[in-house]
Amino acid sequence: MLAVVAVCGLSLTSCNDDDTDLSRKVLASVSVLEYDGEAPGVELITITSDGDWYVEAPEWITVTPSKGSVGQTEVEISVAPNYRDGLLDNPRKVSVLFKGRNLESIASILVRQGGDKFRDPVDYTIDDMEVAEDETVVSLPNMIVTALTGTGFVVTDGDQYVYITNLADGVEVAVGDKVNIVGEKFTNTMKMAYVNGDRVSKVGTAAVPDKTPVDINETLDATNGTKYQYVTVTGDYDGAGVKVGDNICKVYFIDALESMNLNDLVGHKLEIIGYYAGMASPVVNIIPAQIIDHGLNQTIYLYDDFEYLEPWCAKGNEGGEGPAADIVGVDGSYTVQPQISSAKCLVDGKTAEQELLSRGYSFLRYHADGSADGDCIYIQRNYLKFGKGKYQGGIILPKIPELGDGVEAVTLSMDMCTQRQGSGTWDPTEVVVILANGDDETVIPVPYKKPADGAKYEWQHIVMELPGKITKNTTITIRHADSQLKSTKTYRWHMDNLMLSANPK
Repeated sequence: MLAVVAVCGLSLTSCNDDDTDLSRKVLASVSVLEYDGEAPGVELITITSDGDWYVEAPEWITVTPSKGSVGQTEVEISVAPNYRDGLLDNPRKVSVLFKGRNLESIASILVRQGGDKFRDPVDYTIDDMEVAEDETVVSLPNMIVTALTGTGFVVTDGDQYVYITNLADGVEVAVGDKVNIVGEKFTNTMKMAYVNGDRVSKVGTAAVPDKTPVDINETLDATNGTKYQYVTVTGDYDGAGVKVGDNICKVYFIDALESMNLNDLVGHKLEIIGYYAGMASPVVNIIPAQIIDHGLNQTIYLYDDFEYLEPWCAKGNEGGEGPAADIVGVDGSYTVQPQISSAKCLVDGKTAEQELLSRGYSFLRYHADGSADGDCIYIQRNYLKFGKGKYQGGIILPKIPELGDGVEAVTLSMDMCTQRQGSGTWDPTEVVVILANGDDETVIPVPYKKPADGAKYEWQHIVMELPGKITKNTTITIRHADSQLKSTKTYRWHMDNLMLSANPK
């Protein structure tokens, strides 16, 4: 009897649900509505359903009509001005629900209304700010400015540090100022928290806490974390980053002061005192507070990190494919790759190839017999990719007048990574450097170590001492080693941070 009653109960519930006129599916013509805080106006949308529906919304939102039936219904949505005690209140947002019979038959519209996001700032410690949600308005009282940067400054509460940037117009502070800061908290791609300095007020001065920076020369590759740390590091500056001993990682400057004149320090050994600002191998970011120049350590004839390709990378291929990929950086999971000569990827009417040609580069393209002409060279973010199935590519470096009639012991360095196939195996890519002085040609294998099958994408830093004299007329070519130049095989490879220099002292 109990079993029969249970079955009947289930049957009755199911029948009642089927008998309801409420919709099985409700659709809205928009997903988000934005309103001004003072003069919000009215928005008109369309609700489509296969049955009856009704609205759930807070009292400050008016929906007309608030219920409907099968078919399409035009609906007006308005909101009340966002005031409290006669003043503009905090911004507000809520979801308005157009509901049918169950959770699967709900259309949700996010309604956002502007306001004064700084009306009721809440005091935070640096520790609490770091774990708050992004876009949280935070107040950081009685912070001491410890360093100035290009667009902001670094402050401390005496123990922890935080980076303040995107200052409101007219904000000027000095090291040793005590300030109150109100702004929004965000997290960057290095998982480091920072605050937009929307409101900064000086409340006095204070002694900057006397701390000894932690020397990270020996631990650079292992330095990590999501907290700003007071550090020092010494290495050779190549114009993009600082190479520290034999470490894989390099130090890159974040928001350096223009007065540090970094362009004048290329090839110098630098001692940097500043703030660790995140790590994503092979990059360690540091906000520099002080740079000590230990003099010229090497002569750099050519350095290219290809960062100027960013506008082309950001544009990507027209047609909604998105920006150029960073195959090495994201382990191959995103593969938009514009050809350097693509007419679908123009910036100021120029292709990426035209930009590279204007800088003195030239390119090799070759493919299997019988294949249609194809572009064999691509941009990634921000580096170059060579080759695809049946198509190969190479690059010829600009001539360098500073080499004159010949310089011995010239070093070629670059970051290189081949490409992994869907099976997890890596392309059997072998790259060579070819030095040509007239009819005299020298071929040098690039000492790249093929990764294990299934391994993650990682840059390998290649350093090669070029034999003999390199002159202003020497042609330096980098390409795949295949002597036929028309192989049907797949030899793909990526290149970044290209440098020609005299050997360091």
